[in-house]
Amino acid sequence: MELILVVDDNPDVRLALTTLLVDEGYEVAEASDGDLGLQAARDRKPVLILLDLMMPRMDGFETLRELKKDENLADVPVVILTARRGSEDMTLARALGASDYLNKPWNDGGLEAAVKKALGKD
Repeated sequence: MELILVVDDNPDVRLALTTLLVDEGYEVAEASDGDLGLQAARDRKPVLILLDLMMPRMDGFETLRELKKDENLADVPVVILTARRGSEDMTLARALGASDYLNKPWNDGGLEAAVKKALGKD
């Protein structure tokens, strides 16, 4: 079963994403901040990471930088899922290597499509 890592400081968001992804047939690991997300990614090597931008300790941009610097994780697609709506945030996320950028609240169909696209299943 393919593992997706959800990195978000909001437990309700993690629960909603986990429920949706498990229903779609994925295994899900969760992390509540960028530090823990980076460690979980290194420990478990997910096929995809859903990453929030606004988190304590290490924000999503720094987490994305660290993921892409790690030779074992650089090829893992990262989909940003955030409430930040600025085009400069989207531009920076893509420049750092994000494969997609979705706004919260998301619609399930759009999220499912972004997951499939990032995994090359579209």
